[in-house]
Amino acid sequence: MKNVFIATAAAAAVTGMAAGSISNGDFSNGSVGWTQFGGAEGPYGVGAAFGFDNDSDAVVAYGTFSGTPNYSGFTQDIAGGYSEGDTINFGGQMYIENGKELFGGNNANIQLNFWYGDGTAYGFTIVGGTVNSDSLTDNVYDIDFSYVLDAGAASATRISLDFTYVQTDIPGAGGPDSGAAFATNMYANVVPAPGALALLGLAGLAGRRRRG
Repeated sequence: MKNVFIATAAAAAVTGMAAGSISNGDFSNGSVGWTQFGGAEGPYGVGAAFGFDNDSDAVVAYGTFSGTPNYSGFTQDIAGGYSEGDTINFGGQMYIENGKELFGGNNANIQLNFWYGDGTAYGFTIVGGTVNSDSLTDNVYDIDFSYVLDAGAASATRISLDFTYVQTDIPGAGGPDSGAAFATNMYANVVPAPGALALLGLAGLAGRRRRG
C-alpha cells in the first residue's frame, strides 16, 4: 500500500497569541506575498476538484530539467521576531494528481528554511511533511507541525515557509512523467515561549499597579 511519510515531533505545550504569520496562504489573492522559484506555476482554481479546504486556489511545482538536484516552488518569509523557546506552528495541504506521480526519489515538502548573515546564507531546513513516489494520488495530505526554536534557530536573520519540490531524478527519454505536486492553505504562526508570555503578563500587572 502506498503511503505518505510525514515527520512528527513532540512540541512544547504553549499558549498565547501568535507573534508572526504569513499572508495569502490559500492563494486566494493570486501569488501576492509569495516568491516563486524553479519550475512552478499558479495559482490555479482547482480547490473543489482536488478536495482542498475552503475551495482554495493552489500552486503546483514540478521541478526543472537543468540537472539534479534542483528545487522549485513558492516561499514567503515569516513575519515577526524570533526568540529562543518560541514555537513555530506551520503546515498546509498537498496533493498529487493522478498521472502525475513523483518519479524516483523526487519529493515535495512543506518546510521551514533558516537563513543567516545578510539573509541569503542557508542554514538548515525543518520539514513538516513530505509526499513522494510512495504517496497516494488524488488524496489531500494535511500537514500540521510544530517546531521549538533553540538558540541557534532563533538567531536566524530570517525564517521562510516553503513549498518545495525537490527533483533528484529525471526520467530518461520515453520514460514516465517526472511528477508534480500541488499545495495550498499554507500557514505559519510564531507562538512566544511560555516564559516570555509570563513576563508580558507581569509587565501588564505592574503597569496597572502604577496607574492605580
